[in-house]
This record gives sequence, structure tokens and C-alpha cells, in this order.
Amino acid sequence: MIPIKYTIPVILIVVGILVITIPIDSGCLGEAQCITGKVTQITDGDTIKVDEKPIRLALVLSPELFNEEGVMAKEYLENICPIGSTVLVDEDDLQTKGSYDRVIGLVMCNGKILNEDMLRSGHGEISTRHCKTSEFSDSSWAKYFGC
Repeated sequence: MIPIKYTIPVILIVVGILVITIPIDSGCLGEAQCITGKVTQITDGDTIKVDEKPIRLALVLSPELFNEEGVMAKEYLENICPIGSTVLVDEDDLQTKGSYDRVIGLVMCNGKILNEDMLRSGHGEISTRHCKTSEFSDSSWAKYFGC
């Protein structure tokens, strides 16, 4: 039996070993890229740059910038995830070829899933044509909006 005065140090050592050896969940699913970086540009309401790499929000269509709704979508995205914010991008396992040299993925910023937030805010709509080709189509938010 271990004397009581050694019990706490032994417990701390065991916990420390467990913390070091148990992998930390990255927050990404599947096998595709898991990217953590800083937002360097908001291109429009469904595309951002992370460390200068273009990222397209999976399953989201926002209006183009040539109309007022598109400008408002971009501004909304800038407000909820400003340039300089740290984001986590979970690349869509079923769309690893991307779109126009953009990574397609789920983007988490400031505790929010940007894909979902753009839909809930009304600044985007679900891209139903990609529901069959996105790993995220089974998520609750994608189903809620029509996948």
C-alpha cells in the first residue's frame, strides 16, 4: 500500500501520463484535411481565406457581391468571424477535389459553425445539389435546411 503522503503525487503522475498519451480530438471528422489557421480574407458570404488558402463553406450558397444581399452576407460573415480570427476547417471527405481551387469544408469560428450560421441568419441557402456529395449532409443543421 502507498503511504498517504505519496498518493496525490502518484495520482498526478498517472493523470499526467494519460493526458500526454491520449490524443486530443481535433474537432474534425473523417480522413480529409483538418486545417487550423487565421482568417486572412472574407471573399464573400460563402468563401473565406485561411492563411491565404481559399475555403468554400460546404453546402452553403450565398448571394453574389454584385447585389445588396451579397454585400450584406459578406458583412455578416466579417462580423461573426473577423479577419484574424482562428478557425478550424474540416475538409469535406466527399469533395476533396475542391471547387475552383478552394477547399470545401465545415468552418468553425468563435464557437460557431459558419456554414450553419450563414443559413440560420438568412444570408445563405442550402446547396441541395450537393447534399448527396457532402459528408455534412447528415448533420442536423443540413437536414433542417433541406438536405
